[in-house]
Amino acid sequence: MKLPDVNVKLAAASLVVALALLFGGNALVRMTRVSMPVERALRQVAEVKSYSIESTPYGAVLNVELGDVSDLSETVMKVTMAAAHLAGRDGVWIRIADSRDDTLRDVYHRLHFSLQEAIATGSFEDLERRAEQSAREAGLTEATIVVDSEYVYVSMSHGASQLYEVVPRRAHDAGAATSLRSVARSDYGSFGASGGVRIW
Repeated sequence: MKLPDVNVKLAAASLVVALALLFGGNALVRMTRVSMPVERALRQVAEVKSYSIESTPYGAVLNVELGDVSDLSETVMKVTMAAAHLAGRDGVWIRIADSRDDTLRDVYHRLHFSLQEAIATGSFEDLERRAEQSAREAGLTEATIVVDSEYVYVSMSHGASQLYEVVPRRAHDAGAATSLRSVARSDYGSFGASGGVRIW
C-alpha cells in the first residue's frame, strides 16, 4: 500500500496554528470568565489599591494591596467574594499586603502572644485591652481587633502606615472547604473537590 504524499511543512504549520488557537482560546476564556469578573469585583472595593494574580504549586494567589480600611473583616469578605471567581478545583489563596512600618511590626510582634492565647482560650477581652495599651504606648493612630467565628482581624495605623493581619481562630479541614469558605494557609493540602478560597 502506498502512503499519500504529505507536505511536512504544511502539516507542521497546521499543527502550530491549531495549538495557537487552542491555547489562545483558553487564555481568552480565562480572561473573560475569570480575570475580568475579578477585576470588576475588586474595582468595587475602594480599600483595594492594587492586585495581581499569580500561579503557584498550591493554586492561584490573589495578591491584594490594601489602602485605608475602616472595617478589615468587611473588606476581607468583599475580596473573598471576588476571589471566588478564581477558585477552581485548585483553589485560590488571598495574600494581603499593607504598608507596615517598624513600629507597627514591633507592636504586632509584642501582641502576637496575647493574640494566640486569646484564640486558644476563646477570651478576647484581655486581648483588646492589651492592644489598646500597646497602641497608646507606641503612639499608634489606631488599633482595632475584630473577631468573628473564623478569624481575628487586626488593623493598626501609625501615621500613613497600616498593618492588616487576618489570623484564623482554628485549623480547618481542607476537605470541607467550599467555594467561599476560607481556611488557614498552614494547611497546604488539597482544597477539596470543590476548590475554595484561603487567606495566606
